[in-house]
Amino acid sequence: MHIIDLQNKELRQDYVSAISTSVAENLHKDKFGCIVKNTSANPLDLFKSICNEVGSPITAQYFEVSSEDDYFHDVIAHLCLNSAYWDNKPAILCNIDSILARLTEIDIDILSTPIFEFSSGKAAVLTKKEDEYQLRYNGETINTTTLLHIAKDVLKKLEDIINETGEQYYLNEGDFLVLNNHRIIHSSTNFSNDNGRQFKSVRLYYK
Repeated sequence: MHIIDLQNKELRQDYVSAISTSVAENLHKDKFGCIVKNTSANPLDLFKSICNEVGSPITAQYFEVSSEDDYFHDVIAHLCLNSAYWDNKPAILCNIDSILARLTEIDIDILSTPIFEFSSGKAAVLTKKEDEYQLRYNGETINTTTLLHIAKDVLKKLEDIINETGEQYYLNEGDFLVLNNHRIIHSSTNFSNDNGRQFKSVRLYYK
């Protein structure tokens, strides 16, 4: 994970532009993501600038994307608004290559079959595009009631692998994540709004 630490940095407009360009290039280059830390000075403005550089929101305004997400967006970005919420709750981020290394061929075949019921209909968890696997997974939103036990077991194995091999990062107020949504799995339970609005997020397509 690429980390940009802005502690004691003066966020002039030219520097904001350089940071935004760096994040966009990094997402394309290593297909992972960035954490931008210590953005105490106008974190929302910097967040918007980076999102604008990376891609285009699917709506005219930020932060108004329905939770009923029918699309597999290129980039997911989260801005932390309340650091108290993150106490002892790290963001868990896991590269797809690390996951694939722990799965068997049978596991991959099952996850690549469009039998998993998302809010938008049945689809595969794993798909292959240009010789690279992409993974779409949110354990809280997949309806497992109609799945065979073997498919449920593979989903449980996938979740265990994410928790065991994922890297943990703690976010403070003003920090944010910008992630390649095709190649990185993040623990979405850490972004819950159950206790009030704790983050802002956008879903983007690459420019």
